[in-house]
Amino acid sequence: MLTGSSYGARLATLAGFTANDPAFQPGFELADTSVAAVVGLYGYYGGITSRHSLPSSPFDYAGRGCAPLLIVHGGQDTLTSPEQARALAERARRGSASPVVYAELPGAQHSFDLLASIRFEAVIDGIQAFTASAAPRFGRLHAGQAAGGAA
Repeated sequence: MLTGSSYGARLATLAGFTANDPAFQPGFELADTSVAAVVGLYGYYGGITSRHSLPSSPFDYAGRGCAPLLIVHGGQDTLTSPEQARALAERARRGSASPVVYAELPGAQHSFDLLASIRFEAVIDGIQAFTASAAPRFGRLHAGQAAGGAA
């Protein structure tokens, strides 16, 4: 499972959309880079200026399908637009057979996980429920590790 916040959410999402794509695996094209699920918290998903020839936005790959995807975004995020996160979730839904879930937190700002809160505890519960249902193999591995078992 891949998870990230802000720009890390972008990177995790890109990895989920481009799993097993040889263009992103120079030198290890045959390696399995699939992921069980992707969780993005208040991510930036728009374009960036790049000298490389490959497109750089998750939007460029969202139509391919992906691992199960959960995007959680603050409704009042002034650094990364909730409209952009919503649009990426919708595009991913149209292109993927895997579950794509979008949750928007009313009134939440960027970095809503910086301080402990009841709201963020609910987000953690949602991430656990998502991984248990959308990526059950990961959920079983995680539960075994939490109980002290080997995975």
